[in-house]
Amino acid sequence: MNTTPRTSLMRKRASRLAAAQALYARALTHGKTKPEKLIAQVLQSWKDSKTSDAADLPYDTQPEAALANKIFLSTIEKTERIEAAIDDLILPQWKKSRMSLPLLSVLRACAGEALAFPGRPRGMLVEEYTEVASQLIGDDELQYAHKSFNLLLDALVPAS
Repeated sequence: MNTTPRTSLMRKRASRLAAAQALYARALTHGKTKPEKLIAQVLQSWKDSKTSDAADLPYDTQPEAALANKIFLSTIEKTERIEAAIDDLILPQWKKSRMSLPLLSVLRACAGEALAFPGRPRGMLVEEYTEVASQLIGDDELQYAHKSFNLLLDALVPAS
């Protein structure tokens, strides 16, 4: 039995990672770069890594530009709602400033995709974003991230 993920699924995963990377870059630049330019730069870096044989990205497959753009722009468009939901996840004795920017970026991307595509299966989103998070954060944050994806989806896209 072939256990290699299908190319289309890997392209979607790469798109999710690219969107999270763009959200991370946006956080680092404090939103000073136009969103369309920022996501274009991230997608171009993926293309450049493929042509230069650089092994700096976890997937050989290139992202789907349309999906990466949709996730990224949806997240920005719905920032207020997403940030309020993330704030509600934080324990009273914890602070958002103590959360890593990569973790916050993946949480934001997950929320942005859930809001852009409300019919997406919750289990698939949690699994995909846990995998994406594993590329960006350490094991200590990964367990928290997995639980947070579920809580975030509960808050943003309640089960019908």
